[in-house]
Amino acid sequence: MITVQDILEIPELNLRLLAGHKSTSNPVRWVHITEVPDPTKWLKGGELLLTTGYSFVGDEAQQVAQIKRLIDHNISGLGFGTGFSFDKVPPAIVAVAEEYGFPLFEVPYHVPFLAITEAVASKIVNEQYSLLQRSLAVHEKLTKIVLEEKGLEAILSTLSALVGCSAVLFDFHGVVLCEAAYRRHLGAELIADLWRMIGDRRADRQNFALSMEGVGSGVQVYPVVASHRIGAFLAVVKDSGDFSEYDRIILHNVVTVTALELVKKKAVAETEKRLAGDFFDELIASDLYEEEIARRLAFFGLEPQSPHLIVLVDIDAPEGDVAAERTDAAAQDVKERLHWTVDEFMARRDVLCISASRSDSVVVLVQPGKVDTKEIIRLAGELQAVIAEMLPEISVSVGIGRPHRKLIDLRQSYYEASYAIKIRKLKGEPRVIASFDDLGSYGLLLGLQDTLSLEVFYDSVLGKLQDYDEQNSSDLVKSLACFLEANGHWGDAAEKLYVHRHTLRYRMKRVEEITGRDLNQSQDRMEFWLALKAKELIDQSKKGKPAPS
Repeated sequence: MITVQDILEIPELNLRLLAGHKSTSNPVRWVHITEVPDPTKWLKGGELLLTTGYSFVGDEAQQVAQIKRLIDHNISGLGFGTGFSFDKVPPAIVAVAEEYGFPLFEVPYHVPFLAITEAVASKIVNEQYSLLQRSLAVHEKLTKIVLEEKGLEAILSTLSALVGCSAVLFDFHGVVLCEAAYRRHLGAELIADLWRMIGDRRADRQNFALSMEGVGSGVQVYPVVASHRIGAFLAVVKDSGDFSEYDRIILHNVVTVTALELVKKKAVAETEKRLAGDFFDELIASDLYEEEIARRLAFFGLEPQSPHLIVLVDIDAPEGDVAAERTDAAAQDVKERLHWTVDEFMARRDVLCISASRSDSVVVLVQPGKVDTKEIIRLAGELQAVIAEMLPEISVSVGIGRPHRKLIDLRQSYYEASYAIKIRKLKGEPRVIASFDDLGSYGLLLGLQDTLSLEVFYDSVLGKLQDYDEQNSSDLVKSLACFLEANGHWGDAAEKLYVHRHTLRYRMKRVEEITGRDLNQSQDRMEFWLALKAKELIDQSKKGKPAPS
């Protein structure tokens, strides 16, 4: 950047500063020679004007008006050539320039304006060439970091050292991906305040500046666009002074390589998610042998010999207008954000895991290490709270299966987590956190592990009774359920059904006749009970929402 001071210091020009000593640091974009009364219509600002004073010929009021017109147009300074229209620069012009802190210097008669323009052009060209060389060096340095896969931390550290600044890279949701500092760290509170201000403007794809208390030079914010979407925001605070042209070129290069790094990370993440999704599909379908499961876990960086368990994060079914308003695109966006939130939560708490999206759920295979089940349940509560904050438009339930050392049993852990949620929802509870302990007698049904098997079990026990009810418009299945829920107390069950005890006894007799089972036998009563619970799980799976209690 060429300044007025740089021009004044060219020794062969013998220029003499008359006013505006405190503003000689004004940058000079170009030099322009003018003698017209009003040159401002051709000026863009930042020019250094040279004149022989022809446009200042007139009385003192005209001279003052002319110099003020130039000052108001934001030019860098004025070089006044003497020996033409004036033997010396008029005092009124000098006084106004000094009053406004406007650089005004005298150009001696023997110094041609051409010498000034040539000197300035030479300086500008040399500076631009130097800037270009330095920019290429920065570009090569940053490119090398990307090619050597040193990551975002190395990119921001290089930026911080070259510019002398603190830098924070936020993702689109405000999570800090990485940060770097030269002399001073911003601190957690300042970073949180910074994101609140950025969040209000994150739809803006343009660079913008922010003013904050405790940050003297302000904050420059650069959206990082990757794959046609804003993937991150780079916030930069210079330790001292303003950002130079060289600083801004560095920032431009950093934003570019950061976008490339994010695209690369996204491609890797999507590949891993696809592989993880395939793994979960095959695991749950029981298509993998123990050795193959171990190989897959090792590929994902987990220890096959350690116990593992399944955590299931399930989107609660929307109701009413919310369900109607959710489009396919909006629903897909919610699922992606939910998956991202779960992954980010697990990563920040150093939980070893892999995850994948399945329907309206995120399945997480966790290697808990020394963390016990109570701690996992506590983490599930924290995760649920984080999701509520990040995605307030949905609610989720979290199911936790038992840890299994035998890898082939991980399928069992998935169904334990899934049915634990469903059983809690049978009572109409939203936003549940459920574990194997919530299964109770339902745990006996999990060996079946799919709706079709549950239906087969139900039909084998109560199928004939169900058919009889449908053909005769009777309520034998319902009466049996009430009788079992009342623990065989005739009075309580009859009262709940609004029938006489004798009527209930007759109905239970018909149940025994149709099913061929004996309600006095504990095994038959248990099978009846499990069949009824299986029907509840079947209905829950088909409806996708809590059954009435």
